[in-house]
Amino acid sequence: MFKNILKTSLFIVACLAVWGVANSYLFVPDLLRNGQVVAYRGGGSEVNYRELEKTGCAAISLSASGINTVENTLEATAASVASGVEAIHLNVHQTNENKLIVFHDWNLDCATNASGPVSKLSVSDLDNIDAGYGYTFDGGNTFPFRGKGFRISQLKKFYKKYPKHEFWLNLKSDNERSFEALYDYISGATSRTVVITSSKGMDWFRNKDSSVMLTSVSSVKDCGFDYLLVGWAGLVPESCKNTILLIPPKMTKYFWGYPKRLASKFQRHGTDIYLWTKHEPTNPVYAETLASGVGVVTSDINFIRTIQDSKAVNQD
Repeated sequence: MFKNILKTSLFIVACLAVWGVANSYLFVPDLLRNGQVVAYRGGGSEVNYRELEKTGCAAISLSASGINTVENTLEATAASVASGVEAIHLNVHQTNENKLIVFHDWNLDCATNASGPVSKLSVSDLDNIDAGYGYTFDGGNTFPFRGKGFRISQLKKFYKKYPKHEFWLNLKSDNERSFEALYDYISGATSRTVVITSSKGMDWFRNKDSSVMLTSVSSVKDCGFDYLLVGWAGLVPESCKNTILLIPPKMTKYFWGYPKRLASKFQRHGTDIYLWTKHEPTNPVYAETLASGVGVVTSDINFIRTIQDSKAVNQD
């Protein structure tokens, strides 16, 4: 009796496994949309991430790349848009007067010619700060962006200049005052906006307005872990619905059905998938993932131009 039950159970499990694998790899539903390129921090120079681990400051951890713009500036964003990006990722802080400005670091000390927390200053305080002052490729021997006019700008200037682009806003502040300020702004904007925030922020925005597209470090980890457990069976866990999944390129081999099957399945649950390459050189082969429904988050202007050139050729 027990042997028969065991055999039946093993048979059912085997069938489920075969069905799951077949579902993940053999049957590919149509994509709802192709992937898109997101300009990480608006664009900017490549970062030596090994050096960044030592310094804790991107401005003094750059790799020589020939790129002549500073991240999170109007100039960097203009270069990315001119090269063909469809979405713009920016870091956002709240000032002491409840305005939203675009800058990465919590403090001004490393990247600029000023000091102190960004949140303690007003827009007028920030207006004349040199946003490229501290950037260097060679450990401080030269400062190629110093005195070149790079400034810390208000978020509204980016939306006004690029009303047809999608924005990804990484909110650096983690308090209800900043959540409210950002929500008030994006609820009045016409551009589609993705909010990247903390777990606390995720809860606040969900309670405020469930239509806001959200993602966070913890939500990406939860989705990735949950999918690795059940993805083989063709299932999409709740943590992977109505969000953004960012996958480092070296991790794609662990995701069942990657790229097209995974992307099409997630799209039907309101989620888009992106390769997360950040401020590193992006392998040109990743351009092929766009047609499979997987986007790319990168600041590599040469990669972005390659995508645009490819589109131009296909349209001729």
